[in-house]
Amino acid sequence: MGYFKHALLAIFATFSFSCLANINSLPDQAHLTVTGSAQIEVPPDQVVIQFKATSLAKTARLAKQNVDQQVSTLLLNLEKSGFDQTALESGNINTREQYQYIKEQRILQGIVATRDLTYLLTDLEKVNQFLESVLAANIDSIEQMHYGLQSPQAWLLKARRLAIQDSQEKAKYLASAYQAKLGKIYSITYQQQHAQPLMLRAMSEKTSGDTYQVNKLNISDQVQAVFILE
Repeated sequence: MGYFKHALLAIFATFSFSCLANINSLPDQAHLTVTGSAQIEVPPDQVVIQFKATSLAKTARLAKQNVDQQVSTLLLNLEKSGFDQTALESGNINTREQYQYIKEQRILQGIVATRDLTYLLTDLEKVNQFLESVLAANIDSIEQMHYGLQSPQAWLLKARRLAIQDSQEKAKYLASAYQAKLGKIYSITYQQQHAQPLMLRAMSEKTSGDTYQVNKLNISDQVQAVFILE
């Protein structure tokens, strides 16, 4: 679905820079190799909520009508509560037969109709209010809640800068500790880390009542640098 392009970030990119021809080679003279790393915790600022409208009826037509009524009621509830109706994504209605086994006999109970629904919510303080609107529409099948970031690139850049700063500080400290003078940079090796996770399957920790504690997102990065020692 379209929202996951903004909720979920999975970038695997490799960048490298070398002052000499071969990045994997080490200088013949005295040198220092350090790895700078950084990890930051970021509170999520959006959540993608997945749920289903379902109905069991004697006929497929009646089951579909019930599902349509649930969705219509949900849209009215969202409007009354001040939620953006256009943020609701609705899939096609699927139907299947549902059977019950009694004394090894298969008895048809009816037809089950389901419709997948997805909602992108950017105000996390209204999660419980949104869920109440869903339940009030007789929709009680909450599938998953994925927490993420609206602008993950800004946080990735911050983690990268901190990793670079960490490598520089380590290099200066180690050179000084060994009574050496830190010279020019010889090579830099950078492989961007996958942000773990930029999308969380949440509702993991229930606190009090019907509220949930959302875990923070961990974003990490690292860079390896080789310095000449003078």
